[in-house]
Amino acid sequence: MAIEKREQVFISSTFKDLVAERRAVLQTLLEADCIPSGMELFPASDSEKWNLIQGVIDLCDYYVVIVGGRYGSVDDVEQISYTEMEFDYAVEKNKPVMGFLHGNPGKLIAERVDLDPELREKLEKFRAKIENKMVKYWNEPGDLPGQVALAIMQTRKSHPAVGWIRGNHAMTPIVQQELVELRARVRELSAELHDEQRQGSLMFDPADLMQGDETASLRCQVEFHYQWRIDAKDAFARNRAHGIWVVKPTWNDVFKHIGPELMDEASEEYLRERLTALCDRLTREDLLDDDDDDDNNNNDADGVEGDAKEDRRVGAIYDVEVTLDSFNDVKVQFSALGLIANGSKRRPGSDTNTYWRLTDRGTQQLLRLRALRTAKSDGIGSTAQLEQSETRS
Repeated sequence: MAIEKREQVFISSTFKDLVAERRAVLQTLLEADCIPSGMELFPASDSEKWNLIQGVIDLCDYYVVIVGGRYGSVDDVEQISYTEMEFDYAVEKNKPVMGFLHGNPGKLIAERVDLDPELREKLEKFRAKIENKMVKYWNEPGDLPGQVALAIMQTRKSHPAVGWIRGNHAMTPIVQQELVELRARVRELSAELHDEQRQGSLMFDPADLMQGDETASLRCQVEFHYQWRIDAKDAFARNRAHGIWVVKPTWNDVFKHIGPELMDEASEEYLRERLTALCDRLTREDLLDDDDDDDNNNNDADGVEGDAKEDRRVGAIYDVEVTLDSFNDVKVQFSALGLIANGSKRRPGSDTNTYWRLTDRGTQQLLRLRALRTAKSDGIGSTAQLEQSETRS
């Protein structure tokens, strides 16, 4: 849909003698979808308003001057009329000028003409100045509407103007997309600056923190049945056991698991779910797949009946959840290492979740840990080469 544009037009003339003419021009401009501006807003004889008049002319796209049989009030300093001052200023500002001069001012009645010879002489010189521009001549107020409408059409073609549009039309799809991209970039730069400032304000050396391939001990709440209950066909929901199991991934393992969720920000609730999923897998590997591993001294669950001592093996696991303390430890550790930071995206006021995101440093660390490398870069031969080696051996 085409955007509707309206040009602003300044109407300049003497006032009392040309009331009907000004009304006709104003009505025509309104019908031509223009925005008229004129001396009805501020009397031209008030010299203190001259700066305001200049400002209005600056904002206008076109300038219209109507001249009858009077020259108008003369400025004490410039010694020319305010109408001529407006004309000269519009010409100085390169505004397209449309002049409408009375075709036979000598036939006007006495009250509509200047009797002072000096003013009559100034009027003739002013008319001659206007005639250097686009001029049309009128004799009755009824002549002006058609002349003004035609002049506006011609000027729009020869001098297309910027004009004015409604505020809700100013946001074109292209401009809107540019603003979205700029706002996103501002958020990114603000987040990067925040990361740098935060790193610079740390009161400790990140190298002193546990990280990388060092062990991250995560405590998990486990709901399960011992094997002896299953063997005794006494495994029911009412007698499930509950205990704490400690899984021991490396800090890199934990970051590799939850890091991808943070590439586009993730809620704290969702991050705990993802960390729980890691704990669930590791807990099942420890307790169900490796029954003979007694290295973890937290194998004893709290609140288990005494006869469970006959067989401490876990037969079935129903639920695993990382404890809040362990989850908070992970958040604090990765934040202290400069790998994660609070989310920076704008969200509805109704969204009360806490969000986290990767910092630049966190992104680089995640790419280093998870990006797939070629076999050549890992120093590993192709599958065919490995099979050949096994055959020769």
